[in-house]
Amino acid sequence: MKYTDIIVEKKGAVAWITLNKPHVKNALGRQTFIDILAALDDFEKDSVVIVVVIKGAADTFCAGVDLKEHAKRVATGDPSLRTEFTALADRVFNSLENFPKVTIAMIKGVCMAGGFELAEVCDFIIADENCRVGDGHIRTGLVPNGGASMRMPRNIGMRKAKELLYTGDLISGKEAERIGLINKAVPADKLEPTVEEFIAKLVDKPPLALQAIKMLVNRGLGCSVEAGLQLEHQTVKVLEETEDFKESIAAFGEKRKPVYKGR
Repeated sequence: MKYTDIIVEKKGAVAWITLNKPHVKNALGRQTFIDILAALDDFEKDSVVIVVVIKGAADTFCAGVDLKEHAKRVATGDPSLRTEFTALADRVFNSLENFPKVTIAMIKGVCMAGGFELAEVCDFIIADENCRVGDGHIRTGLVPNGGASMRMPRNIGMRKAKELLYTGDLISGKEAERIGLINKAVPADKLEPTVEEFIAKLVDKPPLALQAIKMLVNRGLGCSVEAGLQLEHQTVKVLEETEDFKESIAAFGEKRKPVYKGR
């Protein structure tokens, strides 16, 4: 498939999405979201892909929604255009958050507003220690529209989240790691190698178990411990019937590395 606003590459078990609008700091437009959804659909159907990495072209991750494009929607006076765009953005963020495969945001440069919300729905965020990360919607007199006000307090606590949301401050990757907003911050020249090393820890794990853990953690945030434990028990029963589980047991007995097939 041909993409307009992104570049897609597959390297074995890893698929890469590069936001490719460097002239506007990889701002998110309608076509960008359409491209991302199409890529995710492709990756979900590809049994080889285990990990999806999202990054930005040139020297930035993403500065948020394309404001020039958005201003044109507002100028039409047709509220349905804004509603349609918001629904499309929600589909992307929700699809990524619940995507059955592992997702990683690799950040350099600026990551703010909608760009930050895009990164936040990924399973992991690994960044250049000198990048600038934050929400920033307050700078334009708006509030988050892609979930930052909901997800950030859950990730780092209410007080720190309010500080970042109220002030619109962008913090360094190093500070973001310290407060738990991202997983890891490293020097710029170590960024891609660090992501590759982390990917290596994931691609040799049983894909169905990775998918199940993601589902359990995501659902567990919205249910009681008792309900979560029941879901765990049910999931274990399902996984015990898979070829991957049986391969794991066989490999343990034969003292060899298991070969998983995602079945």
